[in-house]
Amino acid sequence: MITVSRCVNHRNRWMNHTREGLYSFQWSRVRMRVIIRAYVPNNTAGAYRISNNFLHRWPMAITLSLEDAQKVITKWFHQPSHFRVIGLVDAQLEDSYSRTRNTTTYMLDLASSADNTSTHTSFITISSIADEPASVPRCNSLQVYSMLIAKIHQQTSIPIPEPILDTSLDSIDYPLLLTPPQPLRSSAIIPLSAARAQNILTKPQEALIDLTLGQLLGQLHSGIQNDWFGHPSLDQPREPSYSWQETFVALLEPLLEHVHNVGIDFGVSYEDIRTYLSRAIAFFLFDDVEVPSLIWFTGSEDDIFITRPDDTSSSVRIAAIVPTLAHALWGDPLLETFFLPPGPSEAIKEGYVGGGGSPLLVFGRQHTKRLWYTIFLALVILVEREGLQPTKSDKKPWALKTLERCSRALKDAPCY
Repeated sequence: MITVSRCVNHRNRWMNHTREGLYSFQWSRVRMRVIIRAYVPNNTAGAYRISNNFLHRWPMAITLSLEDAQKVITKWFHQPSHFRVIGLVDAQLEDSYSRTRNTTTYMLDLASSADNTSTHTSFITISSIADEPASVPRCNSLQVYSMLIAKIHQQTSIPIPEPILDTSLDSIDYPLLLTPPQPLRSSAIIPLSAARAQNILTKPQEALIDLTLGQLLGQLHSGIQNDWFGHPSLDQPREPSYSWQETFVALLEPLLEHVHNVGIDFGVSYEDIRTYLSRAIAFFLFDDVEVPSLIWFTGSEDDIFITRPDDTSSSVRIAAIVPTLAHALWGDPLLETFFLPPGPSEAIKEGYVGGGGSPLLVFGRQHTKRLWYTIFLALVILVEREGLQPTKSDKKPWALKTLERCSRALKDAPCY
């Protein structure tokens, strides 16, 4: 039997849960730690091995109430007009690539008039953790979010306002990132992915949005660059990496090992996957990237809100971008989920080059590299959803099928 203490809130509340043993949880506000009181052998039937990933077995929902949202808005935007929070919705779809277990982003519906009519929207991101370098996959802290968004806001025309970072915990129990209220009603905007699924866009409207999206990605990759590859940090790492191949392999291998250890089927043997990776490394497949660009990575059309066309106006534009930068890193632009096959569209490609990006997928080896990037994305999704209850729109089945398909495709994929 084991007893585990888990610190997540300064309120010192305790909760017991039994599964092949007794677990005691103490809540703390930001940091979490696991203290092993006794030991359960790894071969005990039904027992869970204690490791750095222990907390993944019992992920906890990070939620925000309407009352808490009002506290935050009142603290930061009480003058010259007082905004009332009249609605709150999870801004990330259940099957979004960018969902993580450690952060949640909400869209707040705000009213500045006495009749409580929606006049503005704001996005608030809350996090259960600070920076966790040892986690797999590693998620960026809100401090890093703030730094990256400031760079994007200052150096590109991407419509993402500079946010407020609040780590004081004096309004709510979580550190938070808050975007200033924008004069947009929540009913007037819709995620781009939902607009496509509902077929509410005409072909010219889709082409215009794709062209704009490509331009914004081109600006991001050409305008926000770095000296070293890897996870963003507030200060330069002690041993920065100047090789994208070394960096990417160091990010990929722990995920491959973890997924293998929990028994997920790659579609081919684990030994074959290691052989394919060794071949890619020997041919320097990933080493054609010279300048580290800021890669959103798990950002997708789920995180892009556009104006909703209606009877009074047929015009559409990108109105808001959800600040989902948990997995952003300095790396290869081809890693972006927006370039996931069968995309990108011709309009995105045109806009991307026009925005300063380099042509994509010119050579056969780049298609092989994209296979590895798709495997990397699938692995991140599988680990992020480990231990979570499946939903109707869960991304896990997609990740499993994609992992098998891409792993098999690597057998004959060119590396030269």
